Amino acid sequence: MINPEKSSNPAKGIFLVLIAFLGFSVMSAFVKVCSEANLSTQEIVFFQNFTALIVILPWVFRGKKQSLKPKNTALVFGRAIIGFLSMYFFFLAIKLTPLVNATLLQNTTPIFIPLIAFFVFHKKITLKILLVMIAGFIGVTMVLNPGKGSLNPGDFIALFSGLLSALSTVIIKILNDKDEHIKVVILYYLAITTVVMGIWAIPTWSMPHGMLWMYLILSGVIYAAFQLLLIVSMKYATTTIIAPFIYFAVVFSGIIDWLVWKEVPHTITVFGVLIVIFAAIVSTIHHRDHQLPIHHR
Repeated sequence: MINPEKSSNPAKGIFLVLIAFLGFSVMSAFVKVCSEANLSTQEIVFFQNFTALIVILPWVFRGKKQSLKPKNTALVFGRAIIGFLSMYFFFLAIKLTPLVNATLLQNTTPIFIPLIAFFVFHKKITLKILLVMIAGFIGVTMVLNPGKGSLNPGDFIALFSGLLSALSTVIIKILNDKDEHIKVVILYYLAITTVVMGIWAIPTWSMPHGMLWMYLILSGVIYAAFQLLLIVSMKYATTTIIAPFIYFAVVFSGIIDWLVWKEVPHTITVFGVLIVIFAAIVSTIHHRDHQLPIHHR
């Protein structure tokens, strides 16, 4: 796996991660368009991961030959299952709620990690991180904005996706400690997701038409590029340096929401976004200082 302590060119690492998350936001917009065209979430996830798998295979087999058999089969398969469920619920949320809400709530991962690490690694939750977590969830409540009337189920689905993403991140930390190669982790994630989602999509299958084919294919190509850009970015900057810039995905998504869907966030939502991002960044710094896993997709 990639050494998280290496930091040879932080500016280049930050640039690459910004490009990666701009791509992620554009990919999410394509997913929303396909969802609004009544393609099932299972089918969208299938096409995305199938395309990404094809794109990423040359990278998997490039360079020094190595065994692609997992050293930690249960953990690799477990991470794949939790990872694709997180993505499935994120895509489902995109269909039901504004893109910026779904993106932010899915990125609450750093706030959940201390809770999971407490049960998995028996890491003590300090008073500082407890206050940060409380602030983070206050921010989440502001994003949900219960005072506006009925609560949007898509927001809660996106939040659940963030919890699953945190669990996936913890498993990746364990795999990293056990020296499982990143190529194996990504290959099995994409392959298992493609197979499971392909089977799951059969009962509700609807053949895409027209521009939907392009959106689905581009979604997969961008997702593959996103994964590779994140890996390359960590060759130039530590995960701690990179992690705060993940939240530019929320900014990019907000701009796309405004330009394409004419969605203008409520003032309370904007303040909630700022609080969650602040809490997540502080939490990320805490993870570094206490050797906890940092947000990873």
